[in-house]
Amino acid sequence: MLKHIFTSLLFILFLTSCSKPEPQLFNDSFFTFGTNITISIYTDDEKLAQTGFKTIRDEFRTLNNQLHPWNPSELHSLNAAISKSQPHQLSPLLHLMITEGQRFHKLSSGLFDPAVGSLVKLWKFDQAANIHTSIPKDSDIKQILSKRPSISEITIDQNMAVSSNDLVRLDFGGFAKGYATDKAIEMLQNLGINNAIVNAGGDLSAIGSKNNFPWKIGIRNPFYNGAIAAISTNERTNIFTSGNYERYFEKDGTRFHHIIDPNTGYPSVEIASATVIHDSGILADAAATALMVAGLNNWKQTAKSMDITKIMLISSDKRIYITPQMDKLVTILDTGLTKVVEDIHQ
Repeated sequence: MLKHIFTSLLFILFLTSCSKPEPQLFNDSFFTFGTNITISIYTDDEKLAQTGFKTIRDEFRTLNNQLHPWNPSELHSLNAAISKSQPHQLSPLLHLMITEGQRFHKLSSGLFDPAVGSLVKLWKFDQAANIHTSIPKDSDIKQILSKRPSISEITIDQNMAVSSNDLVRLDFGGFAKGYATDKAIEMLQNLGINNAIVNAGGDLSAIGSKNNFPWKIGIRNPFYNGAIAAISTNERTNIFTSGNYERYFEKDGTRFHHIIDPNTGYPSVEIASATVIHDSGILADAAATALMVAGLNNWKQTAKSMDITKIMLISSDKRIYITPQMDKLVTILDTGLTKVVEDIHQ
């Protein structure tokens, strides 16, 4: 009898030790690219999740160290060479970022231009702390615009980059997070992780689901604390938002933010935030920036040129402009705003 009980206990202990852990949500966060990065992984393997976290942390910090426009980095060295009209040898990453930047510049008819670093610096948005409240002199802005620095003025020959315009200053902030989150999702999938979100300060890429339920994602309200809309997804999704609320200062009741119109030298107006969903994170990131600059008159043409259809714009006068494709995916939470559904092909 005792032997039977002992054997049964051993069998129960064996089954318990062999039972598979229940899947759960693991989270990690860190600071880089000037923002908080949050990673959520849904899995039954905590060790795998921790490996995923370390992989992404290391990759993001490496990218930030390579692409930082103001601190010592590969990009900073390239900008220094351009300022002296000297050629500079490119790493594969810089080569990719320049060619992609030139592609998005062309698709957006110049509205997306990562070469406006001279203007970003003039407005002091290169500084980590936004404590300034001074508007640059119009004459200083016009002096930079007189040479119209553009990423199209960079020539690459056998991995050597050179520009004839010494005011070109590359700042990849308009699409670096898109590249990084694309890369992060690819790395997680290579590890066998198929349910995750990589959130870079509200710009995110997602795969899979959480416990067979869609990921629920909030879109920030540009006017008040909280979310203005929500999106549910259980597939590979990239959701990117550009807005006037991240880096800005206010002067005499006017908000001046970090997204600079390359044509005027001043921060973009009319649109408070632009959200884009696309299969490519890097394209969604660049397109959201381009739409901020395009304004209410040109956003549909820009969307067509960049081949994006899932768009939500929040105008400065508190209207929501949304495409039919995006309207199917979004739940508007702030019912105090007027919603206008517009087809980019009409």
